[in-house]
Amino acid sequence: MRIFAYIVFYSLNGAIEIVTLLMLIRAVLSWFPVVDRSSKIMSFIYMVTEAVISPVRRFLSRLPSVSRFPIDISFLATYLLLHFVQIVLSSVYGMFR
Repeated sequence: MRIFAYIVFYSLNGAIEIVTLLMLIRAVLSWFPVVDRSSKIMSFIYMVTEAVISPVRRFLSRLPSVSRFPIDISFLATYLLLHFVQIVLSSVYGMFR
């Protein structure tokens, strides 16, 4: 059971770290208008990150107070949610140690 918990924890944690890193790369590259968004690398980054951000964006758009907000906060909410999931995973993994 310990080895299974170890594999699951580190696999999920690694996937969250990769998605978080890609989100940060996407955020930084969005500041530069000369970046070609049709390149294969940028398409990959947008595909992976949008798959995580879009459900949060849809959920937040249903909330009246957030839907009237002048900027899209789904990126920040997704980032915080992923961090929260990592904290929960760490505490659950700690119970199996």
